Amino acid sequence: MASSSSSSSYISSTLRVSGLVSGIDVDSIVSNLMKAERTKVDKLYQQKQLVEWQQEMYRDLNLKLKSLYDNVFNMKLQGTYLKYKASGTLSSGTSADVYFTATPGSAASSGDYTVQVKALATSAQLTSSNSITKALTGDAITFPVTVDSTKNKFVMSVGGVEKTVTVAEGTYNDIDSLKVAVQSAVDKALGEGKVTVGTDSGSLTFSPADGYNHNITITLKDYSDSAQSILGALGFSDGDSYSEININSSISSQITKFKNNPGDQYKFTIYNGDKSAEFTFDSSATINDILKAISSNENINVTATYDTLTDKIVIKTKDTGESASIKIENTEGNLFGPSSAFNIASGEIKKGTNSKIVFSDITVENQSNSFTLNGIQFNLKQVMTETATLKVEYDTDTVVEKIKSFISQYNDTISAINEKLSEERYYDYSPLTDAQKEEMTEKQIEAWEEKAKSGLLRSDTLLMGIINKMRQAIYTPVSGLSSDMDTLSEIGITTGTYQEKGKLYLDEDKLKEALAKDPEAVMKLFTASDDSDSSKNGVAVKLYDILKSGIDSITDKAGGGDYQLYDNSTLGKTIRDLNDRISDMEDHLKEVEESYYDKFTQLEEAIAYYNQQSLWLSQQLGLGSS
Repeated sequence: MASSSSSSSYISSTLRVSGLVSGIDVDSIVSNLMKAERTKVDKLYQQKQLVEWQQEMYRDLNLKLKSLYDNVFNMKLQGTYLKYKASGTLSSGTSADVYFTATPGSAASSGDYTVQVKALATSAQLTSSNSITKALTGDAITFPVTVDSTKNKFVMSVGGVEKTVTVAEGTYNDIDSLKVAVQSAVDKALGEGKVTVGTDSGSLTFSPADGYNHNITITLKDYSDSAQSILGALGFSDGDSYSEININSSISSQITKFKNNPGDQYKFTIYNGDKSAEFTFDSSATINDILKAISSNENINVTATYDTLTDKIVIKTKDTGESASIKIENTEGNLFGPSSAFNIASGEIKKGTNSKIVFSDITVENQSNSFTLNGIQFNLKQVMTETATLKVEYDTDTVVEKIKSFISQYNDTISAINEKLSEERYYDYSPLTDAQKEEMTEKQIEAWEEKAKSGLLRSDTLLMGIINKMRQAIYTPVSGLSSDMDTLSEIGITTGTYQEKGKLYLDEDKLKEALAKDPEAVMKLFTASDDSDSSKNGVAVKLYDILKSGIDSITDKAGGGDYQLYDNSTLGKTIRDLNDRISDMEDHLKEVEESYYDKFTQLEEAIAYYNQQSLWLSQQLGLGSS
């Protein structure tokens, strides 16, 4: 009994390593037995795959319907057909676009108008009265200064370009006469209008000239023969230089670079009309910190910038017109006020100005440079002295392109649906099981599945219903319109042969002729709407309703609608039901498989037991013989 128990324990612990006692290939036998059992669940998997393919096809077609639906939405709007174009020309025949642009809207009227821009709307603005960076200033000069051929030269580098400056010979008894001589020498060497020579308490100064780029470096150097250099006599040393204030460095680190000392603590209030904001900083802040804080304050709605070309601070309102105003009140420190670091007055109010345009002899003012007048959107660019002619006319080409786009998308949509409705069904090609795929190449699988998918929506009643309604909306006359303009065929849109299943064709010349004759009639053919009588609805209005209903119906059938968190569609429910059945069947197959293995295990145990008994019996018989 003990040996029998041992054999049973051994076989149970090697349940899947079977046939050790009997020599039978249990795994192979069970596998073959299970193939027959798996045919039932394989059919469920195949059925599920067909439903999933159908669902995918429905959703793809629904995307095409949705795209056409969006196009048709625009086609049922009157603005799609009330398109105008405008061209402004000067007396010379050139375009007036440099002065203004005009874009007609749907409310515009065709005609010729005259336009003259008299003034542009401006924002309220406060700007530094002069540059804020201190000029390069030399030491006080001892007079008289004698200049002769042995000591009359120095080198000036402006923006990296070096020039030798030669001062006229003579004796200079005061700072003003010396300044004139040095300015003349600098202009001769560099060209006029680049560097300004000034004076400051008996010293000469160098700085970028007004109207010239301030974002440069001016560096002074001794002449190559130091004995001939006059730089020292002018109060400067070799290497002295000027450069703009760095707005990204702290104010405290460059106090001496300011033309006027800003101090250590700053407090000021900015007003835009009746709105205001108070700001507080210290010298550890950068100019950029201050400008960003001003610009980001939503209450006052202004922008503050530093102009590197002019070395000035500019603070202005974002809105324009006479109603815009700006004022700064300085409370502490010297950023604003008389002789301030930013050179912007405190307490001074600046106002914006209105734009002014003469439109067909009527003067019109606006708060902005962009406004609508007589259904025309104007964008003013600069003041003009002459008068332009503005021609506004119906834009046939744009309307034709809109209709062509609609026809193209309509044809693409019905072609895709008709293709699915007429696909051949290959009933001998069922979805492949995993086992079947393992025996095939990728190309073979692809070719097989192409046939397996074919015809799944053949003669589908839901899709046929949508297509038939769409085609009916296309060729049915619109009630209430003139008999010569109540169908699409009247404006050059016709259907092809029966075999083409509703494809539309456009006679572009006929459409343009209809638009030229009566654009409003063409518009009504698409956009007419009557809640009480659908027969009076235009083609686009009818199509819009049909497409909306069709999209909803397909969504109910296959799911995939906008913002759909849970697929409660008909096919979605079918797939969930099949998943449940597959899960139950898989559990059943596991039980069947376990049952087969259990039976073979019992066989192994029985054989092992009888082998043990046979061995014992043989041993006993052998002993008796002995």
